[in-house]
Amino acid sequence: MSYALASKKRKFHRVLDSISLGSSQKPASPQLSVAGGDNLMLSGTTQPNPSIKRVRLSRDDSPDSTSATPSNRLISRHSTPSTTSLRPSFVPWDRERFLERLETFRNVERWKPQPDAINEVQWAKRGWSCTDKVRVECVGGCGHSVVVKLPDDIDDLEEYDSEKIADRKEVRAQLVVKYQSLIVEGHAEKCPWRKSGCDDSIQRLSLAKAEPALHNLRARYLNLLSVGGRLPPMETLKLPEKFDIGLTLSSLPPGALSDDVKPSDNTTETNTPKDVTPSKDMENSNEHPSIVTNKTAFTLAFFGWDVSGEASAGLAGCKACFRRLGLWMYIPKEDGSAALYSELDIVSEHLDYCPWINSESQSGRKSGLCGWEALGRVMESEHRRQTWSKNETSKAEQVSTSSTEPAPEQADEETRKTKDREWWAKLRRVRQALQPKGAKKAKPT
Repeated sequence: MSYALASKKRKFHRVLDSISLGSSQKPASPQLSVAGGDNLMLSGTTQPNPSIKRVRLSRDDSPDSTSATPSNRLISRHSTPSTTSLRPSFVPWDRERFLERLETFRNVERWKPQPDAINEVQWAKRGWSCTDKVRVECVGGCGHSVVVKLPDDIDDLEEYDSEKIADRKEVRAQLVVKYQSLIVEGHAEKCPWRKSGCDDSIQRLSLAKAEPALHNLRARYLNLLSVGGRLPPMETLKLPEKFDIGLTLSSLPPGALSDDVKPSDNTTETNTPKDVTPSKDMENSNEHPSIVTNKTAFTLAFFGWDVSGEASAGLAGCKACFRRLGLWMYIPKEDGSAALYSELDIVSEHLDYCPWINSESQSGRKSGLCGWEALGRVMESEHRRQTWSKNETSKAEQVSTSSTEPAPEQADEETRKTKDREWWAKLRRVRQALQPKGAKKAKPT
């Protein structure tokens, strides 16, 4: 018997069995019949048996059943789309979405530092996110992924001779060029990320306007105050030579660090979180004595650091490069022993491409201002503006007050006129007293 004839005979017997069963009965092996129906449906060459389809749809399956057909699962997934699928995948102008992609490279177990030409910023600008160990995947849905793996960057090692080191470096340089092209060409032909990516200014911090810049500075400062005793001493912070903490504090606009809570009449300090106690790092600003400033918290906030996670964890993080610091490593231990690290370089702890310390990422050119320098410039300008406005207001009040008071010359003139009126009134009374009562005025002829 040929194979085709045997196949038709089996289908014929299957149809007879399904017809012979009652509507309340179930087939002896429903899973096999469902599987057979699925195979018929997915083959694309043979139409499914109507009786088998009727049995499959009439089965009283439980919600936990795993015998649903792939086609049914596909229909249900498309009929109830999730909220994430509704978000557009190609938004190269959206900085928040860029930061979401960049944050996926934060895990050191998945991604390790790469050369600047193929670092995580370049991949994130072109629509890639890190999904697995040294693997990036397109967020646009083209389904393409790239494994980024370079040979170790070896230098003068005793077990390698100079020729092997030179060959390794040449291979590494060629791979960097290849991966640099895959940042664009790794996408599918019709993927929009292949045609264009994010602009170079996508990393730029919004520090041009004084109001939002100072608002964000105040928010970071108050968040860091909530860390309390986990803040390292000011002496452990390594600062740039161009940064002067005293001059920067004096250029703070009035109320820049207040938490929008008016102090009571019995206190002269700005309200701070309850778990913060004044320390030697807190001092009054000479310009604004009503503000008590924690120098450590202010310095960290000024250079872009903020609390990461819960305040009790003692973690500081940067939301531009996603670098995190354990602040407890820079404070002496409870038993009196020295801290794990004696110095905290708040600039070098940022990643190299972070706009808070990288002028090219912030201003687009190496000779421009980086993030903390731009923030200092904004603070100085706002302080001068408010000072000038305050002086102009006081001058206007003085002018308006002086205008309501009479001038000395005007006061003397009024006094003289008053005396003249009094003198003429006395003269008229004297004339009336000297004039005879019977005298009459002569009538004019």
